[in-house]
Amino acid sequence: MSKELRSLTKEEWNTFFPVELVAHDAGWKDLFEQEKQRLLAAIGPETLLAIEHFGSSAIAAIKSKPYIDVLVAIPSEHLFSAGLIQQFEALGYTYFKVPQRESIDAYMSFGKGYRVGGVSEQIYHLHVCPASNTMWKQLAFRDYLNAHPARARQYEQFKLALAAQFKHDRGAYVLGKAGFIADTLALAQAPVVPELFPVSASTLDAHALSRFVAGRYGLSPKSTCRLLKTGINHTYLLADDERRYVLRVYSHNWRTRAEVEAELALLRHLQEQGLRVSYPLADSVGTFLHEVAAPEGPRYLVLFSFAEGGKVRFLTPAACTALGAMLAQLHQLTRGQPLARPTYTPELLLTQAYASARTFFSDELPEMQYLLDTSQQIARAFAQAGPAALPTGAVHLDFWYDNMAITDQDEMTVFDFDFCGNGPAVLDVAYFCLQLFNIEADKQQYEDKAAHFLAGYERVRTLSVEERQLVPAAGAAVWLFYLGVQVQRFDWTNFFLSANYLKAYVGMMRAWLAYHGWPVPTEAAPVSRGPNE
Repeated sequence: MSKELRSLTKEEWNTFFPVELVAHDAGWKDLFEQEKQRLLAAIGPETLLAIEHFGSSAIAAIKSKPYIDVLVAIPSEHLFSAGLIQQFEALGYTYFKVPQRESIDAYMSFGKGYRVGGVSEQIYHLHVCPASNTMWKQLAFRDYLNAHPARARQYEQFKLALAAQFKHDRGAYVLGKAGFIADTLALAQAPVVPELFPVSASTLDAHALSRFVAGRYGLSPKSTCRLLKTGINHTYLLADDERRYVLRVYSHNWRTRAEVEAELALLRHLQEQGLRVSYPLADSVGTFLHEVAAPEGPRYLVLFSFAEGGKVRFLTPAACTALGAMLAQLHQLTRGQPLARPTYTPELLLTQAYASARTFFSDELPEMQYLLDTSQQIARAFAQAGPAALPTGAVHLDFWYDNMAITDQDEMTVFDFDFCGNGPAVLDVAYFCLQLFNIEADKQQYEDKAAHFLAGYERVRTLSVEERQLVPAAGAAVWLFYLGVQVQRFDWTNFFLSANYLKAYVGMMRAWLAYHGWPVPTEAAPVSRGPNE
């Protein structure tokens, strides 16, 4: 069988033993220790000077080929020794000579567990060479990744992309990792810098981000990057000749990796279905989500397509009709498809938001008392409508003119799905109407545009009577939710968050509800009308 294994062609190796990554197995460490003791007992420590577990199976918590890679140090005089080769072969290993490549001298390699026609048992792969061989730098790579989980996760994502691309080309898979390994070794060998004082937030350098993105997305060296705005997340504009992109840098601990991945999956689904959204772009190896080590901790980066056009504060009735249809399409395409994102219940929108507001504003303020009383009425309105009358699915939750671009040809693109989640579709409908109400001082203009928006929406999906009745309450619920967000994310860069601001903010909510027949007596069921109804 050993002779057969040595006689395999490159194509046969790639066919019988494709690149397949599996979840990390904590038992791999024990398998290594057992094999190490077996080798020492059979050959002896005077010949096997050091035995180390390395490779991805030695890196905690990342996916790996299910192989135990072992690095063995021997005296230089034993390199390519026929006697030593025979000793390894007596233990069931097959010998292969690894030729010199780049800075790595030729060395001996031994494999065990390979079976022609597929893997049938645990594979061990020994790399046997003097300690002076550059191969021993692999230990620094292993140790650095075990000490830096964020970098290890980057390596895992990089390998997964390579494995998908080169499943049946082991050589290309190995060569594809060389650059990442070299960069990591450079990090491992970098001088130790003094420990930085902890920070709560930082702004990443635009020039460094330009280099980071250009190297991974194949942009030209002349590409540029500039900061557009800071906020909950930071947004940068990248330009490469005539092409433009938007880079979002998520704040540390704002979203989990799973939440960001769910957002990106939603956007890709919508884009594939023909909805005009700003969608995530994959790098040269197919990776959409990147992670960098910022002073405050890991931050996620995503490159998005650029939404052509501009923001139009005063929308035309025709634009409102088109946006209504677009929103309904979004809801139809995601109905009954839960996201790994927040679910917008009255508890989250109202109770938790009010609790957040209380951490900054005194509940003795009349505006806070109004919010408490009104939130209880809104909760009752949702309960009275009942879930059966409120279709749910993915919601944008921030669907208004500030998150859409419109060209001179009336092409519309929606962006910023950072608050997307699960919830009743009426939340998006109501919030758009509320923002329209706040923008249009002439309420006849509001009525006309809201009617066009709802008509456009109902060309695709009909709103239930309960949904229309719930529009005032649902809009106010989202409005209160964002007050809670503002308190949570306030960074003290100005003095806008004050008692006067609260008075103005609550005043807008009060005007919206009053226009639609609120407030109602506490004991009475809410009786309200939707826009133009």
